[in-house]
Amino acid sequence: MARLAGVSQATVSLVLGNKPQAATISEETRQKVMDAARTLGYVPDPAARSLAGAGNDLLGVFSFTATFPTDVQHSYYPFLVGVEQEAAARGYDLVLFTGSSAHGAAPGPEALSRVRLADGCLFLGRHAPARELRRLVADGFPVVHLGRRDELDGLAWVGADYAPASREVVRHLVALGHRRIVLVREDDEAPATADRERGFLAGLEEAGLPLEGAVFRTAAPDRDLTPDRLRAWRAEGVTAFVAEETDT
Repeated sequence: MARLAGVSQATVSLVLGNKPQAATISEETRQKVMDAARTLGYVPDPAARSLAGAGNDLLGVFSFTATFPTDVQHSYYPFLVGVEQEAAARGYDLVLFTGSSAHGAAPGPEALSRVRLADGCLFLGRHAPARELRRLVADGFPVVHLGRRDELDGLAWVGADYAPASREVVRHLVALGHRRIVLVREDDEAPATADRERGFLAGLEEAGLPLEGAVFRTAAPDRDLTPDRLRAWRAEGVTAFVAEETDT
């Protein structure tokens, strides 16, 4: 940052730290430092300021969902139970972070920077900001993404085996006598969704059931899954639906 701004490291420290000595720095120089900070995506690191690099036996859990997934029916609940048990066994306390605002806005760099208060962080959620995760990984901050696989280089992840599970769901429905089954899925290309569809279609093919029209993609279920849509499916002979839980 100092190189980009054309100033000394001490000057950068004074400006970004808003220290009293910064009062002697010209407005032009101060602006150069702030412009360089914005260009590099710099966000003040609270851990570096308060802990000076010392470990504090805190494990972060960051959720990208609208509310923290504490309901026992939520797909992430078993993950959280396991995290809590293992953290306690290893002498760590948990710090819960959430990056989703009340208006549904995506978390910014400031939100992810907060996790540095902990010694490492587990991330939960479907729509994670790849750029900010890459920054954490590049900085060597311990990160694990739970509940889904991911393609970011260097990002550790623990995911459920969605394809075989979806195939088993189809087998169960077929055993109950269903012959027309529809998968309702998110309209994006998240790895977990792709895995679920792959397993679902494999189950249909295995049972010799029709694949055409078996997958319904929607980005707005409240808008698209109308009574008329459901009646049309019923008229076509559909008797069972598999609905994706879209936080993962």
